[in-house]
Amino acid sequence: MYLQHMHINGRDITWEVDRMAIGTILPWAQRNPDVLTEDLTGMASYFPHWLLLGTHQGRVVHCTRCNVAVVPTRGALRCPICSADHTGDGLLWAGHLPALARTEPEFAHRRQALQTSGWNEITANGQDILLIPLSAAYPTEWPHIQPVIRYAGRWLDTVGLPRASASHHLIGNGQACIYGYNEWQAQPMHSVLQQRMVNHAASLLKIMAGMPPHAAFIGKAHGGMNDER
Repeated sequence: MYLQHMHINGRDITWEVDRMAIGTILPWAQRNPDVLTEDLTGMASYFPHWLLLGTHQGRVVHCTRCNVAVVPTRGALRCPICSADHTGDGLLWAGHLPALARTEPEFAHRRQALQTSGWNEITANGQDILLIPLSAAYPTEWPHIQPVIRYAGRWLDTVGLPRASASHHLIGNGQACIYGYNEWQAQPMHSVLQQRMVNHAASLLKIMAGMPPHAAFIGKAHGGMNDER
């Protein structure tokens, strides 16, 4: 049993992630139940606060009554509050990637912009940690095709980063370029986040601190746009 939680309006809402519901939306999950098990287990272990949400044409589906994202539970995509079922054609993981705040003055300026705009951060062991909002969407033929991982567009706007830029390794609408041509090899979702997105986010934070993009990405495994200039 895999339980997920959402805190809404002072209430803690809990539901069970339903494999059958996932299979009705993502055919690969029916054909490869072991792949689904590995993903659910890995995300529960390494990214326990990320949520698996229903999508339609790439956008998260929200309950028309409660205005919260719908989730795969009890045989369908349902609102975790009122249990109304909804139609969707995909699933994505949504959550935050923690990253240590840097100390450079330019970074402090951009961090202040995040705070003013209401983006969350935490303090742990005396260190300030940014919470970078990401989503990781499943392709139709997972795990043979890489996932689509995006930064929240408004987060990029707030810190003054482009939503699309070859030098920033951003393909478009905040999508991270993390694999080069023919480089993808099947692996679970948590490994993609750990092995690729942590480095990608760290490079963006260097840029926020004033480092030129070509220097921030040197030596990083971020896909086909890497260079060693």
